[in-house]
Amino acid sequence: MLKQGSNIRSVVLYVLSTAVLMWALLYAPTPYVAYEPGIAVPVKPMVAIEEGDELGEGDLLLTAVKLTEPNFLRAIQSVWNSNVELHLKKDVLRGYSKEQYAARLNVVMQGSQNNAIEAAYRYAGLPYETRTEGIIISDVAANAEKGFPMRFSFEAGDRMLAINGNTDFGSGEEWLERLRGSSKDKPLIFEVERGDTKLSIVYPADTLEAFMTDVQLLEAIGIKNLTELRSIEPVDGDKRLTIAAGEIGGPSAGLVFALQSLDLLTEGDLSGGHRIAATGTITIEGNVGPIGGIKQKIVVASREGAELFLVPAGNFKEAKAKASSLGTNMNVVSVGTLQEALDQIEAFEAASV
Repeated sequence: MLKQGSNIRSVVLYVLSTAVLMWALLYAPTPYVAYEPGIAVPVKPMVAIEEGDELGEGDLLLTAVKLTEPNFLRAIQSVWNSNVELHLKKDVLRGYSKEQYAARLNVVMQGSQNNAIEAAYRYAGLPYETRTEGIIISDVAANAEKGFPMRFSFEAGDRMLAINGNTDFGSGEEWLERLRGSSKDKPLIFEVERGDTKLSIVYPADTLEAFMTDVQLLEAIGIKNLTELRSIEPVDGDKRLTIAAGEIGGPSAGLVFALQSLDLLTEGDLSGGHRIAATGTITIEGNVGPIGGIKQKIVVASREGAELFLVPAGNFKEAKAKASSLGTNMNVVSVGTLQEALDQIEAFEAASV
């Protein structure tokens, strides 16, 4: 009888231990996020023009990674999956909630779209005018870094309305000038719009010091980056471009949006009938910058049949190594400017004839 009771206890303990282990593996929160291959989709439906060149048969592909919160089982499995990168959640989200992080990426995407359109107009030699529609905070420091309680903090997505009652700023540069000219002996009072709410954010009088650089001024109030949202109007209204990327966020689609814009602005099929992927940030001068998640983008671009992938020079070594490990036939090339991207496409098309 004693032995039977002991066996029952052993079975119960085994079942309970198994249940706890399974819960830990499948449901317990982890301190990780994972970058996984996401999407590679044509940007034709995203970029529109009032009246432009007819689009060809080929496609320019936007690539994006997928950010997930893996359970412990998936986190362990990622060690053997070279297509997944595991990162500490605190290093990626930096104190943002998932909703705040997505909102920040959407603000950055808006700035990237503006840059892409302006870069395309400049390259095509089309005259245009710009007007600042708003100055948005696109990134902030963690509260611990700033040393201020939450009620004093800016958030990504905040729209600047006034500094100490002064609303006279038509650009990010002018906003910084107003900030620099603020009295160092009085509290700093910022009026911002957050969603549907207007609120005041107050910093102590001694927050700013004389002779600070622009970066130091922003750091003093816990801001890492500002985004200037602009309306861009071509002199020829028929050449007005608009971009609608839906829920896709971040700055890395700048290059592919600029290329698609140029395809609409100029005669002929820029893609030459091919499937061409491109990633990279872009400035209004047409300079292409590095991005994150390049290995995952190589995977998904190859899966979606991209024949050529234009990647920023700063990501080329890693991208080339990943493409080699996959054994893909996709041609991966390095670009540093919009002009280099166009040159690479032309060279690829000439070699494909």
